[in-house]
Amino acid sequence: MISKKSILKRFLAYVRIDSPSKEEGRFAKHIKNELKRIGIKPKEDNAARRLDGQSGNIYASIPGNVAKAPRVLINAHLDTVRSGVGIRPRIRRGIVYSDGKTILGADNKAGVAVMMEVAKALTKDNIPHGQIDLLFTVAEEIGLMGSKFLDRRSLEADFGYVLDGGDVDEIINKAPSQDSIEAKIIGRAAHAGVRPEKGINAIKVASEAIAKMKLGRIDRETTANIGMIEGGVATNIVPESVTLKGEARSHDIGKLRKQVLHMKSMLTKACKKHKARLYLRITPAYRSFEVKRSNRALKIALISAEKVGLRPKIKATGGGSDANIFARYGIPCLIIGAGADSVHTARENVAINDMWKSAQFLLEIIKNVTRDIS
Repeated sequence: MISKKSILKRFLAYVRIDSPSKEEGRFAKHIKNELKRIGIKPKEDNAARRLDGQSGNIYASIPGNVAKAPRVLINAHLDTVRSGVGIRPRIRRGIVYSDGKTILGADNKAGVAVMMEVAKALTKDNIPHGQIDLLFTVAEEIGLMGSKFLDRRSLEADFGYVLDGGDVDEIINKAPSQDSIEAKIIGRAAHAGVRPEKGINAIKVASEAIAKMKLGRIDRETTANIGMIEGGVATNIVPESVTLKGEARSHDIGKLRKQVLHMKSMLTKACKKHKARLYLRITPAYRSFEVKRSNRALKIALISAEKVGLRPKIKATGGGSDANIFARYGIPCLIIGAGADSVHTARENVAINDMWKSAQFLLEIIKNVTRDIS
């Protein structure tokens, strides 16, 4: 029902359409036109206005043909990271790469291609299924912003599957909470060669705070990072201000709070010591989720994986996805892979066979939703 040739053709077309976060307009239009061609009516929400972007989230539903079957949400995101502009795909030994100058965009266009192939199969072939809600989100790569701006009333599924993983054998049932941290340190400017003692070096204050922070892998559930630092205007001026951006993540909310307080404390102490001012903003980015092994969605996924020849492994992830937001809305979702590897780098790639296996897996999941798996 799904051919490797078809899914490859679709994926290659997708990655050639630039769609960095908030600039998904052309790609969203392409997907809406494809949905119409296979007989599915798409809708777009107002997330574009709220995000100041080109497109909102795209919704579409495939009516079920089996009475009383659970309603299932299927999701992938339309955007790529910023380095996904001007992608030129290359195929070597059954694997798709970029030309090495950009990312490939398999995160998440492999997932979108899988969704569209399965949607086409459901409308063309006589496959028993309940109602399937297709959701293509925007601005996922910049903090899950598209899913945060969804109209919760538009989501009525019992459970769902998010096509935003890598290995097609992995079923991700658990993801952490994340807090974002932004700190601005204000010191005092002075001439670096004439009166440096009159200045308060904001970069020095920041570096002292960072040096005393516990960062990286804190424990098996918790990580922390300072990922951006910006400040100073010239080498002959003691820098008056510096801005830091970082994050902390944990599967345990108590550990997350402890780590964030620790990072805050290091910043506060360094500023107090050097008489600098600190402006700190801590923002919850998303909260953790876990789908238990007893959940119907996970039982169906395990049975379906084995039926299509996969060896399913249930795993936790250290990353966030739209599944975190759907869980907050009361819809438990698993993350399943579409084959993307080395994502967000110029080495990103996806095996054609993995995309095809992912589509077979998703189609089998949809079939098994209608069956008694107790």
